[in-house]
Amino acid sequence: MRLKEDYKKFALTTLIIVAVIIGFAVALRGISGTNLPIAAVQSGSMEPNIPTGSLLFIQKVNPEDIVAGPAPEGDVLIFMIYPPSSQKIYDYFFFSSYDPLPWSHRAINKAEINGTYYFLTKGDANAFPDQNPNLPTTWVSEDRVIGRVVYSVPYLGYPFLWFKNIYIVFAAIIILLILILIPGSPDKKVTKSEESTV
Repeated sequence: MRLKEDYKKFALTTLIIVAVIIGFAVALRGISGTNLPIAAVQSGSMEPNIPTGSLLFIQKVNPEDIVAGPAPEGDVLIFMIYPPSSQKIYDYFFFSSYDPLPWSHRAINKAEINGTYYFLTKGDANAFPDQNPNLPTTWVSEDRVIGRVVYSVPYLGYPFLWFKNIYIVFAAIIILLILILIPGSPDKKVTKSEESTV
């Protein structure tokens, strides 16, 4: 009977944990205003300001509000490699996945052409910009910008890089918590017949 009660508590605890994780993810998407509220840094192109493996928190931003300039003044943008019409985007319950993965580089210059903003981007550790500085039409157009980085936590993004999929990360968290919370076997009761006699 006690074992049954333990597993009921365990099941309830697991459901609460799952609900909290999903609720946090949904809330994060709502607060950020973007379908990609968090991202992990894969390379060292933004070092030393943003190390490899950092977890980025992203917020939607109006193109006209994006600040362009050298580090550290310019905003760090998360942007699609290709225009949305050519970019593979997979929409899930509380986030979206992109193929290829978006880049996170700093906006060092911007221009407005026929009512559309374009951004020249560059990794802080890179010697040259990502686009041709003399051809603003080759820069990152505003429709490719997912958001800007508002906060980063060093090394916290490594689990996302290891597992490559946010659902796998959440599943791994849940499994880990399950292993921690699984109740041990109840102590075996010794009956009179099992008692040893001297």
